[in-house]
Amino acid sequence: MRSRSRCVPHAVAQILAGASQAAAVELGIPMAIAVVDAEGGAQLFTRMDGTLPVSSELAVSKAYTAAILRMSSAEVGKQAQPGAALYGIESTHNGRIVLFGGGLPLYLNGEVAGAVGVSGGSVEEDIVVATPAVELLQKMERWSGKIKALLPDLAVKPMDMEKVKEMLWHCLEQDRSLVPEGEIAALVGGICLALS
Repeated sequence: MRSRSRCVPHAVAQILAGASQAAAVELGIPMAIAVVDAEGGAQLFTRMDGTLPVSSELAVSKAYTAAILRMSSAEVGKQAQPGAALYGIESTHNGRIVLFGGGLPLYLNGEVAGAVGVSGGSVEEDIVVATPAVELLQKMERWSGKIKALLPDLAVKPMDMEKVKEMLWHCLEQDRSLVPEGEIAALVGGICLALS
């Protein structure tokens, strides 16, 4: 029997969007960032000051494309060329399918659990900014596996998850010797995944 895919919890989606936003800041390009669930439903959206107005809808559509087709929006573009398997797909789904890069699927347990979409720079820059969210979720999942092994079956109500995330983040920020700075987001997200 196939295991059911989990969706990315909201607290984790916030951390992932923050990782992409940090990458956009590093590039010096204002971006729109969207996270959707496995069916392409909007979960989180953020738009940096100065982002091009067109980028808002593009970020959401890129994430939607990656989630529902279970592949990057750049790969969809390759598959939608004349003579390819998905030729013409961009005219379906009320025009929400995007054929260029910036939308990447998010995986949990080896299955698509959502997607991130980024828009605001060149296609290459959008991909660069979306990639840290994917990589961070992989680190979070590794931490989650280790944490679940230590904890009994424990679930936290979604509303409490925000409090847990904030408390953990605050504690780890106060004593940076506990966890290397680059791992704080991964550990907090891993704990949120383990508790969800």
